Amino acid sequence: MIVLYKDEQIHDLRQLCSPDCIPSLRSVLSVDRTFNLSSLYVTVMVYKNRKVVRRVSQDSPIFVGPMMLHGDGKFPTYHHFFSAVNAAMNGSQVASNEFLCEGIVTGSDEEQAMVNACKAAFPQSSQLYCMLHCKDNARHYMSSVGIPSNVRQNVLTKLFACNGVAESGDEETMDNRVADTMQYVRQNAGDAAEYIQDRILPKIASNNRLQWRETWLGQHSWSNNNCESVNHVLKLQVCKL
Repeated sequence: MIVLYKDEQIHDLRQLCSPDCIPSLRSVLSVDRTFNLSSLYVTVMVYKNRKVVRRVSQDSPIFVGPMMLHGDGKFPTYHHFFSAVNAAMNGSQVASNEFLCEGIVTGSDEEQAMVNACKAAFPQSSQLYCMLHCKDNARHYMSSVGIPSNVRQNVLTKLFACNGVAESGDEETMDNRVADTMQYVRQNAGDAAEYIQDRILPKIASNNRLQWRETWLGQHSWSNNNCESVNHVLKLQVCKL
């Protein structure tokens, strides 16, 4: 495996992903295994640099952070990557009583080896799960166990639509929406009830509670679109080689 980063990227991560950053500038440290480069995978960290804005869109640009070229998607491989980034962020220029990786917010899809490795390397971090991936996974599972399409859509609406569980603004609202959703699932999609209860709802609840606590994240359900955008750009650049 090969871990790649520049000092400027590490400097940005220290400034923009740290809990000491002012809320209006702070960024999630997003990570995704993006695509195959020949026989290798490429895993990329990205962050939003809110210190600058684009003239046309008035939105802040997405910056590429550290990346890793690797041959498998196993826990030790991801852990090596995240540990290397952790060590770089807490390098020799950081005082011994500081630990800049405490309190960062990381974001990714549901890939368990990646999530577990990130938590092990950044033990004081908080994890956001991509709700688009959760939605796709829930749709795929319900389809695989034969849930009718109209029922699938109703379940996804109750989970992820604007009045769904993932858009709850407080604990009471979320509890009520969870109860309503699970009642519908048990009555109409019983074969998917355990999956929804054990695999989807805990991730939605975790995201909601983190977003209520960290108000700079906003209140709409989080997705890993920043990494997906960088993924597209990298693919285009590789195709030109």
